[in-house]
Amino acid sequence: MAEGMARIYRDHIFRLHGLPRKIIHDRRVQFNAKMMKELYKLLHIEGNPSTVYHPQTDGQTERVNQELEQYLRLYVNHHQTDWVDWLVLAEFAYNNCEHLATKLSPFFVNTRMHPLDFTGIGMALSNLSAEEFPKHVKEVHELAQGNLTQANEDMKRFYNRHAGKSVNYEAGQKVFLDGRNIKMIRPMKKMDDKWFGPFEVVKKVGTSAYRLKLPKT
Repeated sequence: MAEGMARIYRDHIFRLHGLPRKIIHDRRVQFNAKMMKELYKLLHIEGNPSTVYHPQTDGQTERVNQELEQYLRLYVNHHQTDWVDWLVLAEFAYNNCEHLATKLSPFFVNTRMHPLDFTGIGMALSNLSAEEFPKHVKEVHELAQGNLTQANEDMKRFYNRHAGKSVNYEAGQKVFLDGRNIKMIRPMKKMDDKWFGPFEVVKKVGTSAYRLKLPKT
């Protein structure tokens, strides 16, 4: 298992980026195996295993994962069986999107250029399949780019919300309900909707708690 992990890294990461100085990883056996530790030592790589609920170790990775999860939730079907189909476009859209911290895209930081995307597609072709495929990919890419930008903004607002004031809602207003404690029938909670609604506010029942008018379902 560890040797397979090393081969995957060689084939997909090393050939593009070279050797890292540090690898941040979880504590699965393929990362902590004796073979991998010896390989780290041989190549002068620092292995940095993270722990559960310790975002200081790999907080940036966790934030990226949350953005990509938000992106996938917008596209996966109800049974969550097609999420793999969206990963490649998610990767491209994320790497081609300007980040709030750097004001640059990862593509530009890495290569000093932006790759050619689907902005020039528009001509009509006699072959329907040839015309429809890039058109579909272009539409999905534009949606992905917009949604990842929104996800980036949402993540910024989430991490800065402690500095803001609480919002008061009046009866009759509509709000979204946090779904973290609601059990749904979909297979994976991670890929399920995070918010439900909007639902009508019935009345305020605490400092920041409200009774909502919910459907029987």
